[in-house]
Amino acid sequence: MTRATRRSGAVLVILGVVGALYFCLTDPRFGPAGHAKPAGPLDVRYWLHVLRGSPENVVDAANSAWLVTLVGLAGSLTMFAIGVWLTRRRTV
Repeated sequence: MTRATRRSGAVLVILGVVGALYFCLTDPRFGPAGHAKPAGPLDVRYWLHVLRGSPENVVDAANSAWLVTLVGLAGSLTMFAIGVWLTRRRTV
């Protein structure tokens, strides 16, 4: 195995962790309580408000975002697992 393969594995591990953190932080159930008015276009919650709308009920927001969060976390964990597998392989 070459160093490039190990480097690719390390990048996949980092991307998997960052992706999982993103989906956890933007989910209404797990993320910070951000149901106040978003701060502006640099705030992630602003774009979530634009794309998803802003339901008044927190339970409705959590239920509507749950499937997206689950799929995002599954993809991030898959990338993480592939990255760990690539970095742990023996060199040939």
